Amino acid sequence: MPSGHITDWNSKRGFGFVESEGARIFVHWKDFSKRHKTPEVGDRIQFELGKDQEGRPCAQKAAHVNDGGRLTSENIFFLLFLIGAPTCAIVQLARFAPAAFFSVYALAISALTYFAYAWDKNRAKKKGRREPEQMLHLLELLGGWPGAFIAQRNLRHKCSKLSYQIVFWLIVAGYQFAAIDYLRDWRMTEQVTHEFKKILN
Repeated sequence: MPSGHITDWNSKRGFGFVESEGARIFVHWKDFSKRHKTPEVGDRIQFELGKDQEGRPCAQKAAHVNDGGRLTSENIFFLLFLIGAPTCAIVQLARFAPAAFFSVYALAISALTYFAYAWDKNRAKKKGRREPEQMLHLLELLGGWPGAFIAQRNLRHKCSKLSYQIVFWLIVAGYQFAAIDYLRDWRMTEQVTHEFKKILN
């Protein structure tokens, strides 16, 4: 079945448009096969392609994918895996400052990032002023990427834009590299620096 994301939705009149493979397709509330969730901008749906009375393409037998947003157990286990190395690095950093300081900071910045995602999602629904993507990425870079990971899946926000996801996962990869390298006394950084110097010479 074709699928796409709802780009426009008129809640008062009960219809909107879904974008699928570059096409903008009309969809009506009555054409949803299961009506347990109110459609919203950004929701991903599957549907059968049909035609209305005037022969124009429209979505039929539409259904939400993952009910528009869900944090699965697989997501939680993957997040625990991702925060494993940074957590161990925080324990090592306790030599310089209380581990509680780093833990409280990590929780606070992740919570702030989650709420920034929620705010931006809400503004998108109301077609209001949006948060700049650079601001969301800055919060992720400051340590809020776990909160962003949860928000992307729970709110289904910023999870389908490829350019945004590339930057997000580069930030996550940077944290993994820094944490692992710190635990190994910066051996990988020293090796990369050594090889770089050899190339310059």
